[in-house]
Amino acid sequence: MALATEANRKIVDAAREAFNAKDLDGLVEIFAESAIHVHPASPEPFKGRDAIRRNFETAMTAFPDGQNQLLGSIGQGEWICQEWLFRAHHKGALPGPGGQIVKPTNRPVELRMCIVFKVEDGKIAEAHEYYDLLGMMAQLGLVPQGA
Repeated sequence: MALATEANRKIVDAAREAFNAKDLDGLVEIFAESAIHVHPASPEPFKGRDAIRRNFETAMTAFPDGQNQLLGSIGQGEWICQEWLFRAHHKGALPGPGGQIVKPTNRPVELRMCIVFKVEDGKIAEAHEYYDLLGMMAQLGLVPQGA
């Protein structure tokens, strides 16, 4: 099982590296066709590669300099959990609540996130992402600090 865990960790690492390189095609290819991505900013999971691609395109547009630094990684078999530190500047349109578009604030964002991945047959089948969405919005000046 240790070998499978290590191989699956490398797949997850490749996804983070593709995001950091803004290699959208390479990133999406790492996900299974029927993958799901549970995301704190969406009431429903993103289902399938097309939806996952749109989500990453949105993130890369809103935060074009966004980088994820690996802080820690644990796993067992097909499950890999990583903590990342995301740093970026809000330079592009960001969908907000109710479909509103948040114009660029040019503010920096720094937040810790945790993502739990399930890897099946060499592809990410599930990604469950967790981060402090309200804290991010406060950093962007969209809600009062300490709200």
